[in-house]
Amino acid sequence: MSADRGPVLIVDDDADIVDFLTMMLQFEGIATRSASSAEEAERVLREPGAAALVLCDITMPDRDGLDFCRALRAAPHTRETPVFILSGRVENEIEALARAAGANQFFRKPFDHGELVARIRDELGK
Repeated sequence: MSADRGPVLIVDDDADIVDFLTMMLQFEGIATRSASSAEEAERVLREPGAAALVLCDITMPDRDGLDFCRALRAAPHTRETPVFILSGRVENEIEALARAAGANQFFRKPFDHGELVARIRDELGK
């Protein structure tokens, strides 16, 4: 990933998930930042070059990832930022809801680590 693109912003209220994703991506040479809520992530994303891609969970305490994704798509400064949604929810329609909210990619937990990294690399290489 080129330095001018910015890091991957991991948005999840579970510190263990954030730590795991951070270690996994940094091991692959992908820079990361993190936020523990949608509200915190929105503050981070106001900074220039804050993130080249957002990787967020659906279930968060302040606002769910679907609403957060819709807000990113509505804001001029994040409209084009790729969003990957992770979810442990089992409903069949959850992936369709994520896509309808504007997610570029959807991964159901537990996810294939290699596939997640490959899709992040693909998106950042565009």
